Amino acid sequence: MNKSQFWNETAKKGAVLGALLALSAIFEMWVSISGKHAMLWPMTIEWIAVAVLHYYLLHRYTKQYSLGFSDEVGFTFWQGYGYQMILSAFAGVIVGVVQSLMLHGVIGYSNYIERVMNSTQQIIASSGAPMSNATQSMLAQAFEQVQQTQEPSVLSTAWGSMVNALLFAALFGLIIAGVTARAPRLFGGSEQQE
Repeated sequence: MNKSQFWNETAKKGAVLGALLALSAIFEMWVSISGKHAMLWPMTIEWIAVAVLHYYLLHRYTKQYSLGFSDEVGFTFWQGYGYQMILSAFAGVIVGVVQSLMLHGVIGYSNYIERVMNSTQQIIASSGAPMSNATQSMLAQAFEQVQQTQEPSVLSTAWGSMVNALLFAALFGLIIAGVTARAPRLFGGSEQQE
């Protein structure tokens, strides 16, 4: 595979991974601002499903990439790990762009913060758990601090999403690169004796 093919294939696979993670991010944003207590369980299930699918896709793509290396050459841990980081960087860019558009363009950052705080208050109120004055004071102080923080730039939002994608790849990559790595076979594998 030449360099052009490598980057084209990696970008396509990174785009698939990025689309999955972007849809997940949109769903999680929607749940965060919806104020619907009942949506927390589906969001938890969705998060687990996306994590499993993310791992599966990284593993599958790395395995496919490793098959391009002959048995005589082998496939090192670092080749697999690096490949996953490149895939995740492409995916992270897509997620970052989508989250930035949603947070700064579609929803609006201040509107998003206000709706998340209202949603959190509704969930706490609907839980029926008694709250002490100290807890209420602490929540009020936390909400006030969130409202006073400066709005992040579009670039910092995108960068944060990319870093998250790379962190997942860094963790998953340790396992996947270890599983897909194979030592070179100098004599082309085992031959049967007659």
